Amino acid sequence: MELKYILYSALLCQVAVSVLSTANPGANAKTKKLLKVLSGMGDRIISGAFGGYNLFVHEVGFSMEQATEIKKQTGKSPAVYGMDCSPGWETTADGHETDIIDCFNSQIVDYAKKGGIITLSHHFPNPVYAGNRVPGNNISNNDYASILQDGTPARNRWWNMMEKIAKGLQAYKDQGITILYRPFHEVNGDWFWWSALPDQSQNGERQRLFKLLWQDLFNFMKNKGLDNLLWVYSPDQSREYKKDFYPGDKFVDIVGLDWYTEDPNSYVNGYDEMISLGKPFAFAEVGPYGKSQGHFDFELFIKNIVSRYPKAVFFMPWNGITSPLKNKNIWGVYNNPKVVNLGEVKVR
Repeated sequence: MELKYILYSALLCQVAVSVLSTANPGANAKTKKLLKVLSGMGDRIISGAFGGYNLFVHEVGFSMEQATEIKKQTGKSPAVYGMDCSPGWETTADGHETDIIDCFNSQIVDYAKKGGIITLSHHFPNPVYAGNRVPGNNISNNDYASILQDGTPARNRWWNMMEKIAKGLQAYKDQGITILYRPFHEVNGDWFWWSALPDQSQNGERQRLFKLLWQDLFNFMKNKGLDNLLWVYSPDQSREYKKDFYPGDKFVDIVGLDWYTEDPNSYVNGYDEMISLGKPFAFAEVGPYGKSQGHFDFELFIKNIVSRYPKAVFFMPWNGITSPLKNKNIWGVYNNPKVVNLGEVKVR
């Protein structure tokens, strides 16, 4: 029996599956179904690849190249395909910050209609600074709070950003497509404006503000009627305080880790911690780090994942120099017997 029918039968029978409710109680039927599928993967893991940054034209700009080349080299296509909506290092004229954001791409729609699962992330522009002209990675807690305070310039810019994001997410809803939506990744690091501060003494307040910001975005999209979203929370594996920034069970559907490593046989930091939250777990962003880039053995990496972290439901390597296409043994990634590829999961 083909794997897609095995998975579908398991879904219908709900055998040995802990079926979770969506964070948005009003999520549509397809979105609830996808969460059930992810909850019922057992010891199998869904393959992924990152297509790049929308609105960006260089090597890491969005294209279908990752999927096309993976299929050419392995005979398989990734089931999860990712895009980033915001190349957040770009700048604009004052008042045009939303020009950096665009979550809709027709090529992703076509991939979803072939059975693909779509995940969207953001490298958000910084709403504190006009034109995203940012003097550094971090902002103070006072600046952070201003994003949530009605009437401030930061709040107005953030509101306009949320409106632009919602427009793109609505376009997927109109096509009947559920999105794995992954904002604010790696929050426990200190390299993004939304994330932790280097001074840990300031991070109790930062954690409180972050939770409010996540909830603000969640409630905005919920109030827009966007019932096609599964919310993915993915801190960085290399830093502590993974659960301290967690926005709450009512605002998250899937938990994960971003994991970059030089050693494909290394242990990930935080798997048990994230599993304890009781949500489906994913390796939301993975790849080689440092000197291993360009000769990282992805086949060993996937064997490591499926043997040590059997509750992981999908993995998504990034593109560029961290892509399986730019490293070693790609065939063994997508042909691992535990890996589920495009066409082998019934989600529509």
